[in-house]
Amino acid sequence: MIQISTQDLLLLHAYGETTPEQAARLERELADNPHLLAELNDILSMKDLLNDARLSPSATSVNIVLEHSQNTAEELHEI
Repeated sequence: MIQISTQDLLLLHAYGETTPEQAARLERELADNPHLLAELNDILSMKDLLNDARLSPSATSVNIVLEHSQNTAEELHEI
């Protein structure tokens, strides 16, 4: 059985990626440990901030990628 650190388990839980057994174990630990619950809440808050901070690439970056893709496709088509 693979051992997962509590920190890793908190991250997995924050993203809904724990197994039912892991989630049950963590829920019991969270109920008994207010510091662990505070850490999970910090992770969830940070996750929300990161989701809100999503940025889009600049138009210049998009154009460079598109131009490179088009040139590469043309080169491959010539072969």
